[in-house]
Amino acid sequence: MFKKQVVCLEIGSSKLRVIVAQNGVNNTLFVKELAQVEYDGYFQSEFVEPKRLGSSMYELLKQIDYKKKKYDKKLYIALPAEMTKVVNVSVSVDIDGAAKVSEKNIEDLRYAAIVKAKADESEIVSATAIRYLVDDNDLGDPVGKKGRNLFGEFSVILCDKSLIEKLNKICADLGFGCVEYFSETLCQAQVLIPEEERKEGAVLIDIGHLSTSVTYLKNDGILAMMSFSLGGGHITNDLCEAFDLDFEDAEKLKRQVVISVEPGPLDYYDLLTKEGKIERIPEEDANKVVSYRLETIATAINQCLIMQGLTLSNYVPVYLTGAGATKIKGGKDFLSKCLSRNIVYGKSSLPGKDKPEDGVIYAISEYALKN
Repeated sequence: MFKKQVVCLEIGSSKLRVIVAQNGVNNTLFVKELAQVEYDGYFQSEFVEPKRLGSSMYELLKQIDYKKKKYDKKLYIALPAEMTKVVNVSVSVDIDGAAKVSEKNIEDLRYAAIVKAKADESEIVSATAIRYLVDDNDLGDPVGKKGRNLFGEFSVILCDKSLIEKLNKICADLGFGCVEYFSETLCQAQVLIPEEERKEGAVLIDIGHLSTSVTYLKNDGILAMMSFSLGGGHITNDLCEAFDLDFEDAEKLKRQVVISVEPGPLDYYDLLTKEGKIERIPEEDANKVVSYRLETIATAINQCLIMQGLTLSNYVPVYLTGAGATKIKGGKDFLSKCLSRNIVYGKSSLPGKDKPEDGVIYAISEYALKN
């Protein structure tokens, strides 16, 4: 029997990744191909080197031999938070008489939300429901319920039209027949966070290489989303400057740092550089460099929550994804302390695919297959 197959592109702030996946047995995910390339990334919603983006995508797709294997029929592209914005709208439709709510009523409501939210310079990425009311009664699934009026709150995600046009042209030049866009943040929210926690509201923090997003979500929608240009790459750069290292060696040092352990004055990290030399780095100094930048990121996260006007109880679950902090030993617990909140990793529940830094790539493929 034919199994649906998806080809998905993740746009990271330092890497592009592509995954070819299909549904496996017992609700698992079978990954046929997985590849990545480093590229110039993006900063404040713009690609650093837009003219080189096409060649970077080609180098990535060439790794999976996409034309020969006929993966060029359709490409799903997950747009990062920094390249999208969310608009929350409320709409209602009257139901004839006191009839039952139909799927068409739901679709009419969703279309009304899209029309209300859309701006001329933007493209709609998704429109998902936060909640429905039938005659002022709050309902999870209103289909089949009797009433005279159907009300809905929707989370509409938009992307700048010029960016979509730019990506469409690149994909057309690469030979793709069809491209579909969705929100990377929404994928993570719906796939990595349990439904029962989303019902009451949850926070998703995604710390990447050069970018961090902070999202408050409820049910299947996003209530608030903000992003800022700080991430794990800034920690690496700090280590470069503090210890006169090149970026590659600083990245290796960052992986050695354990900020959850209090070092003594005579404790050192023995860093094997790419030149084959051993550099002795004082643990206290390295830990301070990493902790300082993580604290700066935590302060920015708090500011995002304040700017969104959110007053969240201490019981609201907070999830952390992205390689910017999850790969730092003790990073999650340090952020928990800074934010005074318990933080858990947002990771795939699929067997063997539970590394939090890989949550995004598996989430977007699961989302594409389900939708």
